[in-house]
Amino acid sequence: MSENTWQDRLWYLTWYIVIPAVLASALVFGLSAMRVIEAPDPWRWLLAFAVFEIVVLGIRDRLYGARSGDARSFRTVAAEARELQQEGERLSSRHKLSDERRAELDASAKALADALTAKSAEQTVKALQAYDAMLTKHLGHARKGTVREYTEAIVFAVLVAVVIRTFVVEAFKIPSPSMYPTLNVGDNIFVNKFIYGPLIPFTNRRLFQGRNPERGDVVVFVFPVDPSKDFIKRVVGVAGDRVWVREDGSVQVNGRTLDRCELGPWQGDDGEGTTHGEQPPRRVFAEQDPAHHRRYLTMYSRDPAERESSVAEYCVREPCTVPPGHVFVMGDNRDNSYDSRYWGFVPVQNIKGKALWIWWSNVPGPGCGLRYERFGQDILGEPRVPAPLQSGYDACVRRH
Repeated sequence: MSENTWQDRLWYLTWYIVIPAVLASALVFGLSAMRVIEAPDPWRWLLAFAVFEIVVLGIRDRLYGARSGDARSFRTVAAEARELQQEGERLSSRHKLSDERRAELDASAKALADALTAKSAEQTVKALQAYDAMLTKHLGHARKGTVREYTEAIVFAVLVAVVIRTFVVEAFKIPSPSMYPTLNVGDNIFVNKFIYGPLIPFTNRRLFQGRNPERGDVVVFVFPVDPSKDFIKRVVGVAGDRVWVREDGSVQVNGRTLDRCELGPWQGDDGEGTTHGEQPPRRVFAEQDPAHHRRYLTMYSRDPAERESSVAEYCVREPCTVPPGHVFVMGDNRDNSYDSRYWGFVPVQNIKGKALWIWWSNVPGPGCGLRYERFGQDILGEPRVPAPLQSGYDACVRRH
């Protein structure tokens, strides 16, 4: 059998990957831009890719199929011939044939190989048709029909998407500004569901126990008060930690206040894609847990007097200890977050996964306003600081 050339590989790549990927991207991103779907979800894209691959290959077979008899370039015919050779070798190795049938099949395969060697498009087309007919005659029961082949492709794509989404990585959309300035409304993020041990669907049991959540991790979890909802917050305390959220907004863990320094007032984007210049400036801090050296931004919009009258109950009026098997979580938008201070601790078994990075971000509301600068942002990496606060952040880093 002839070796595949780089032209053959390019031919395969174009029909099997490039064209279906471009069409799937145009469909999914177009529907997202028109607000028909919330976001160009990767799993929608994967399914669209599988469907378009089937459609494109069907069109290719109609245009360039061996049965058409149309005059074509040798390069195209040769790529089809090698594809059929691979199928024939695979089927022949898996199914036993009589000596007579084996000889007929081998003779037809040799004729096709000779035509390829001669580099004659017309001769190769005839040999290709003959070999295809011989495979159908002797191994037709083992060849996949068009319907079966297409069905298997779609089912396989769906199964791969379901397995990845259920046990490895899932996409989530940020619906509220509770994690601003780390996450904006309209950010779409990937969450690692494997790191803590993947949850068995429809249960709070894990296939296996992974690593434990650490302070500073941004996690997605099933809301303990209403299991139909998923929340995303930052882990501030883990099992055994003694946490105290002070009246000034600072957080104390195990008797030590988390390092923080104020970057300055902020009157820009509120995390929902709008700017309210008329409201009092909000205070932005760079906060860091000295145990894990992970720095992130937090924001406060109330003065201490308003904070004292808050209905928060847990770890606010006095220190409290995080019970075994639980974590204490807070939003980075400290005065605009419904978190553990109000409803208590999160069972570790409720945690779905750890936030990774932003893969898509659009401004909420009508239109197609995209935040391209947020694409690919590492959620747990170095924080993205608003330009007016950059000098304050640099000074903070130098001090710590």
